[in-house]
Amino acid sequence: MSDTARHKKDQSLPLVRASVAAPVVGALRKVNVEPGLVLGPLGISEAQVMDKQNFVPHDTVYRIYQAVADATSIDFCARVGETVDLVRFLTFGDTLSEALTLGDFFNRFTQAVSKESNAVTQSLLVEDNHAYLSARRNFVPTVPPGQTDAFLASIWVSLLHRVLDFRWDPNQIIFRVSNPAAIPQQFHGVQAIKCGPQGFSIRFPSSWLNFQLRPETLRHAPVSPEQDEDMAAPQDFLSGLEGLIRINLAEPGFGVDELARLCGFHRETLNNRLAPYDMTASQVITNVKQSEAERLLMTQNMSVGRTALRLGYADPTAFSRAFRKWTGVSPAKFKKQNKGN
Repeated sequence: MSDTARHKKDQSLPLVRASVAAPVVGALRKVNVEPGLVLGPLGISEAQVMDKQNFVPHDTVYRIYQAVADATSIDFCARVGETVDLVRFLTFGDTLSEALTLGDFFNRFTQAVSKESNAVTQSLLVEDNHAYLSARRNFVPTVPPGQTDAFLASIWVSLLHRVLDFRWDPNQIIFRVSNPAAIPQQFHGVQAIKCGPQGFSIRFPSSWLNFQLRPETLRHAPVSPEQDEDMAAPQDFLSGLEGLIRINLAEPGFGVDELARLCGFHRETLNNRLAPYDMTASQVITNVKQSEAERLLMTQNMSVGRTALRLGYADPTAFSRAFRKWTGVSPAKFKKQNKGN
């Protein structure tokens, strides 16, 4: 068959950029596997995979992913997905990097993908308290796409995990892929569920779409495919919550309701998450206020009035009453007792 005839035939097939497979092919050398040995039997070169202007049938990409998994391990592709720099990986990554929230990012992504190919529909659906991010093929694949789906779905679950940080709750996720065995067990605490070969889906609370998105979250993921790291949330929940409180203490009227809103929880849910620590959100806020007050008065030599403002008190007298209740002494006396420490 001539190149022209082959090109015309391919035009009738669902096409995708060959570079969709670039991350897993590029990761082969990190585990001492020569890409040429994996790609050669498929009739494709490493250079062709890395070329973002080269389009191939979707089934070719599925073959590449399966061959990579066969040469490494069944969950290798998903682990590579955790490490992907989305700004560099996606041809429209620069546009995505301008997104301010997770919802803004997913909307930009689904719109951009629709211009790339009509063979696979990427969608974000919001229904009441749940959001559904899904990919659905508009054709019947002749090659099992399980490894490809594992790679792509792992990107989105890992992104959610990084954005949520200490607020991550795997019980809020329903994660469906055609080959759950291709996902590491308890992936970030989430157990994959089997679905058909036509796509994958991730369900999560719609409130997460409002979380702020930092550019570095898209550009850098610390896990490498050869590492077998703990899949727990990146911070202890209590310490992460305390950090969030410190950032917002100066806000007038900051309390449990505002803290719950920042976490994307209802007030009751926040307190339920703190139950294993035998604490309530109100107690955590009070403890942070006290420790910050003592630190500012003792190590920063800050005046009582300025300390009050840093802790969200417009009236220094109200702060002094609260401080005396916490410690048994006034802020001025505490400062005098600890002078020079």
